[in-house]
Amino acid sequence: MSSFFKRFLFIHNLTEPVAKNIFSIQKGENHMTQPNESYPKEMVTIEKTTEDSEEKQVVTVINNEYEEEAVEVAIAYMNAFNEGDVEKLSTCINFPHARVGANGNLVVSEKADALMSPDFFEEFRKRYEWNHSCWDSREVIQSIENKVHLQVTFSRYRVDGSNIGTFPSIWVITKQDNHWGIKMRSSFAF
Repeated sequence: MSSFFKRFLFIHNLTEPVAKNIFSIQKGENHMTQPNESYPKEMVTIEKTTEDSEEKQVVTVINNEYEEEAVEVAIAYMNAFNEGDVEKLSTCINFPHARVGANGNLVVSEKADALMSPDFFEEFRKRYEWNHSCWDSREVIQSIENKVHLQVTFSRYRVDGSNIGTFPSIWVITKQDNHWGIKMRSSFAF
């Protein structure tokens, strides 16, 4: 897999001018934000459809630390999905995990090994010619100190940059046993 889909994250304060910090985000990495930075902030990822395509910025406004934690989890999940790493994906999930798919069926995964089969990405690439996914939008729509609702849209692409599909979704990200993870997803993705 090409590395062009690696995402970079800027975090900057909306009330004071501060330098934008760039880093590749993985769940659990330290922030590279200014000390004592206040909210609201913007979390900006840079998305590319192909190695040669124009960069697109996807901006998420966050108003507190729990929204920041939740958006970090979403970004880490997308990164792990693009890496095809089932183990990393499971670190972004709180179990039991529920997903309502495009057909309306509810799938509940009680444990990490029930989330995806070990050969999921191999089959997914074969079936859809999938190469990577990019964010189109991320918006915090509700939050409390241990739960955040995100309205997200992402697109899946082939290696040539042609679009397989664009999928609006609602993700519920929770703090469970002191761990932020995706608890529930409802999407139109296959």
